[in-house]
Amino acid sequence: MTATLTAGLANQTRREASTWWATGRWWRQSLVWSVLLGGLLAAMLWVLPGVLAGVEGAEAPSAEASEVAAQFTELAAFVSAVGVVILTQGVLLDDERLGLTEWLLSKPLSRPALVAAKLIGHASGLLVTVVAVPWLVVYALLWVADGQAWPLGRFLATVGLLALFVLFHLALVLALSAVTGSRGAVLAVPLALLVGADLIAATAPWAADVLPYLTNRVAAALLVTGDLVAVGPVLATAVTTVALAALAMWRFARREL
Repeated sequence: MTATLTAGLANQTRREASTWWATGRWWRQSLVWSVLLGGLLAAMLWVLPGVLAGVEGAEAPSAEASEVAAQFTELAAFVSAVGVVILTQGVLLDDERLGLTEWLLSKPLSRPALVAAKLIGHASGLLVTVVAVPWLVVYALLWVADGQAWPLGRFLATVGLLALFVLFHLALVLALSAVTGSRGAVLAVPLALLVGADLIAATAPWAADVLPYLTNRVAAALLVTGDLVAVGPVLATAVTTVALAALAMWRFARREL
């Protein structure tokens, strides 16, 4: 049974990963995200304080690196999640539209293995280009702003949480693709949840411990203080990611193409 479910997984994973690593996509996306996140942090550290001072007619204050780091981390998590949704919206749906799915499944490849291969192959590209490379740039900028190297342990832990946040949104896109077959739903649902997470938490405070969307705040606090202020959102993100991946494989296995 297990052999049947994983049939063709290794070969298909290599095919999916090759869309990143056998082309220039990996370095182009790395460059885009490094410029985007690095530019955003630089603006928050050195440009925005001067602009605000000019508006208020006061002397430009020096931005506190730790305060900016917390604000930036929350914003960067949001921006990265939106980017993942946009970059992966067609991972399943485009293959179906072009007729590639039927061709792939005509080979020794199971439906669950196809979904798992897309998850693994695209995760490898996203984690490097959207998280690892840009946050090396972020580390360098924080070092310059703070005048000393940021504590490496808490920085790596923060990056780990952001990587989990990225994986969650990739799994969400795959699950929505398999369940709805609608590009509109694949785009609208994650974006609505991102925007509405704070409203949900404000309306139902208990939800703060079970919403994956508050992981960005946990990551921000971890980067600045080194403390894991809440375990619930992190566990919720991890468990929901696994559940969404399982849902995507189960639903795609039963879907009419």
